[in-house]
Amino acid sequence: MFTIATISLLLVALYTLKIYLQFRKNLSDAKASGIAYIIVPFFYGNRLYQLCCVFLIPIFRSLPESWRYPWLDLTLDWVWERRYEPFARMGAETFITVSPERIVLNVAEASVIDQITSRRNDFPKPLEVYESLRIYGTNVVTTEGHDWRRHRKITSPPFTEKNNHLVWKETLDQSHAMVSSWFGEDKHRSKTIKTIADDAMRLSLHIISQAGFGVRLSWPGAEGEQGKADGESSSPGDGHSMSYTEALSSVLHNIIPLIIIPQLLLKHLPFNMTRQAYSSYTEWGRYMTEMFERKKAQILAGEESYTLDLMIAMLNGAGVTAKKSAHNGGEPKGQTLTDEEILGNAFIFIVAGHETTANAIHFCMVYLAMNIASQRHLQRDLDETFQGRPVCEWDYDRDVPKLFGNMAGAVLSEELRLIPPVTAIPKCTKPNSPQPLVVGGKRCMVPGNTYIELKCHCAHRNPNQWSTGPPADPNKPSHPLSNRDNDLEEFKPERWLLKNGAVSADTDAIINDSSTVDGHPAPADSPSLFKPVKGAYIPFSEGHRSCLGRRFAQIELLAFLAFLFSQYSVELSVEEWASDEQVEEMDGVSKREIWGKAKAKVERQMINDIGSIITLQLRKGHIALRLVKRGSEMFDWQ
Repeated sequence: MFTIATISLLLVALYTLKIYLQFRKNLSDAKASGIAYIIVPFFYGNRLYQLCCVFLIPIFRSLPESWRYPWLDLTLDWVWERRYEPFARMGAETFITVSPERIVLNVAEASVIDQITSRRNDFPKPLEVYESLRIYGTNVVTTEGHDWRRHRKITSPPFTEKNNHLVWKETLDQSHAMVSSWFGEDKHRSKTIKTIADDAMRLSLHIISQAGFGVRLSWPGAEGEQGKADGESSSPGDGHSMSYTEALSSVLHNIIPLIIIPQLLLKHLPFNMTRQAYSSYTEWGRYMTEMFERKKAQILAGEESYTLDLMIAMLNGAGVTAKKSAHNGGEPKGQTLTDEEILGNAFIFIVAGHETTANAIHFCMVYLAMNIASQRHLQRDLDETFQGRPVCEWDYDRDVPKLFGNMAGAVLSEELRLIPPVTAIPKCTKPNSPQPLVVGGKRCMVPGNTYIELKCHCAHRNPNQWSTGPPADPNKPSHPLSNRDNDLEEFKPERWLLKNGAVSADTDAIINDSSTVDGHPAPADSPSLFKPVKGAYIPFSEGHRSCLGRRFAQIELLAFLAFLFSQYSVELSVEEWASDEQVEEMDGVSKREIWGKAKAKVERQMINDIGSIITLQLRKGHIALRLVKRGSEMFDWQ
């Protein structure tokens, strides 16, 4: 009889044989593709490998470099750490990594990105990556094919210019409240602000809450009760253990355990983190259900609603109208999205519209604090746009097109070039469905069942696709590995400004491009700004599956930049090295020296302390900044 040991050895041998045969097939497919490739032992998307990395990586790092280079870095989330360097090392803008489990196509080549994003049926999204985002229901992000078209048809129309007017107004109001909270008795200079990342998250949350769901949340300490609007309060509602604000904040804070741990397991795990995550999940779900039912009942009863929020628009688009009576107390006949799907899409609006814009707001402030000349250029353009008018007299239709085409649009575009919301956009080929691609000017064949990543950060730093200049300091490159001989790692919003009033050559294509909304070009597509070649700039993805909320986010960011920098300047905090009194007594040389120390520290933080879970953001510590009234700057040079 076979012993347990013999059976175990047999199973190990069979598993090893399976891995070997799969690797041999993958390697053969990679060689036949005609695309540059490199062999790696692990597929970094494997959950078991990800869990074991905390133990395995220190062991691998201890091996001689010749044993682990270059494969080790390519089995990790390497995009932010290494940026364009692996592509430069491979001598290819597109390359394959081959492991026993999967072939991965890594793309930083604009023409290849354009081909992939324009052929959505040939290169669909790998839905298994998005499975965890179904926690409140199927939605536009977690679907493909016919289901996606059905969701897109309903979720796209709510993002109208009417809603963008609301985003503009709400951002100006909430920005005023946030900035006011940063000042104490001295109304000209704030204390050092160490909570900007968290405050930007709160700001974005308040804006999406109002523009998305018609719930206006007030800033802590502002007049009136926090969160009190449209029936919501800062106190828990009937039958709730959390207020609306607390539930929403907690859901977003606990988003990682919510999307990776099954709900049944999350409910019964004995840890405080998981208990809080499950509680926030159920509480916010109930608030959303109550809000949904209330708005739905108003529509079915024929009550007019003058709100412009996305929830109302989505209900109307899904066929919930007063003319359609409820069927057996459930969904109206002809409703094209189920109630669960509407709630699933509402959740996606929150997730996609919260962290992404908050991070951009945070990093815009940081970059402009480190680049005083660019900040002053922005302020001059804002002065020219608003001509001294108070904020209450700013006009969306008159002012927003100007912001899109001046330094405000350039700052926004450059920040999203350097730190797009995600490190990569996943695509795939279907099993047994190889797809032709022109790669590096030659026809190649991407194997079936290939996992594809459009590397946003790398495409945005590809020196073959972007005009480059010399680095600011050849002896101190902005990044230790990537683009050491050019300026693509540097924050230079001026690169987007066309000189002497020129316009982009392909103006007609810009105005008619699918990325525009109601004829209003996005910042990177404004005729007065530089237009990258298609596929070179993808912070909102590209093609049919590009971001629905692109203009929503852009309006929010532009309104914030306009409000803040029309009245204030942002400076690096130097309190670690000197007090305000000491700085005021310094000459220009000493000020530059101490400011240089603060800048060097922030530059290290921007390289070492940023990481990605869902979006790229500061994962360790804080970046200390100060806000001062214009004219009261301590550091001011062009």
